[in-house]
Amino acid sequence: MPKLPTELLTQIGAALERYELEVRAAPLTQTTKDTYVLHAAHFVRWLADDFVPGSQLTGTRRAGGGL
Repeated sequence: MPKLPTELLTQIGAALERYELEVRAAPLTQTTKDTYVLHAAHFVRWLADDFVPGSQLTGTRRAGGGL
């Protein structure tokens, strides 16, 4: 079950897209940009209950198709 209402998650998703555009335009190395975007996306996925920190390391998966 998501940690926030769907309407709010939609707004956060749109903000994440704007954030990615800003990060991609910033004078940073490509690796740094990728890291910033990936970590922000993981947080948004966590809010949507579609990400478990460390799950790829431990093999933990969400029931119902998420990680």
